[in-house]
Amino acid sequence: MPQGIYTLANDNVCDWLLALLNSIEINWGTDVPICIIPYDDRLDRVSAEIADRDNVFLLDESEIVDKWMRFISQFQELYDRYPYEPAAVKQSSPLNYHRKYCAFDGPFDRFIFLDCDTLVFQPLDYVFSKLDDYDFVVHDYQRVTSVRLRAVQNFWEIFKPVYGDRYTPDTFAERFHCSGFWATRKGAISTEDLENILQDLGNGDIKAFKTALTEQDILNYMTLKKQFSLYNFTLDKASKYNTGSCVSSPHFHEKDGVLYDRDRKLTYLHYMGIKNKRLKKLVRWTEMNLPHSDFLFYLTDKIANWKLQAIPYKNLFLRYRFMPR
Repeated sequence: MPQGIYTLANDNVCDWLLALLNSIEINWGTDVPICIIPYDDRLDRVSAEIADRDNVFLLDESEIVDKWMRFISQFQELYDRYPYEPAAVKQSSPLNYHRKYCAFDGPFDRFIFLDCDTLVFQPLDYVFSKLDDYDFVVHDYQRVTSVRLRAVQNFWEIFKPVYGDRYTPDTFAERFHCSGFWATRKGAISTEDLENILQDLGNGDIKAFKTALTEQDILNYMTLKKQFSLYNFTLDKASKYNTGSCVSSPHFHEKDGVLYDRDRKLTYLHYMGIKNKRLKKLVRWTEMNLPHSDFLFYLTDKIANWKLQAIPYKNLFLRYRFMPR
């Protein structure tokens, strides 16, 4: 298939998934091909919800999932074996988070991967068009966090021999990106690439990961290894698509179900950091449709300390989650 969208989901995050699918349908179109990569086998509800959406389907090629799980398991083994000085507690993302990399081998020749805790506010054709000139396209400010958490410094120790003539440590940070919104081509990371990556990790690159091994850091490592030409909308001051995207940004304003960063329409909103269990409580409360709901919601939220009122842009999420079709 020429192009489409991937996301990663199962029944546990079905509320997120429905909001995402509805936002794409309303703000982009009903014919956008969307492939759901299964997080695991809990898919009964997902399957039922997408049964009447002709453009949405599940990735059912187990060999692709098995390939990437083998790779990540070997990656994890190298990480676990590496002796750090001084000793520190190591942290890793759950294995299944890494299934998002299956997008490299899925049915779309060009694709955008979106975390399912995302809302889309306009057609993303202009994102695909950037792939005419770049290998990898992103839209985020992850570089700021990567500097703060020292991921940039740790990676610079490994990649300085490769990038040192083209970048300084500061400009090298501009290569870092989020794993929740990215576009590239099928096969951009090949089976041969994975073999070379594991070899390089075993020869010392694994020390770049220090005390944390996340799916985001691994994706950054792979794109750096491939020396992709990378385009980030938030680094292009001339682009009308240069906006924020994170739910923690308080200055966005809403008009007719769409968020704006000052006068520019957001590409997407990522509810990064909002725990799924909080959103599930919010959805279940809304479904009850109780009389005097606003007052009861305020009271219950306060007494139970759910902190649901503190969820940024929660009404926007609910708008898309419960949008009639």
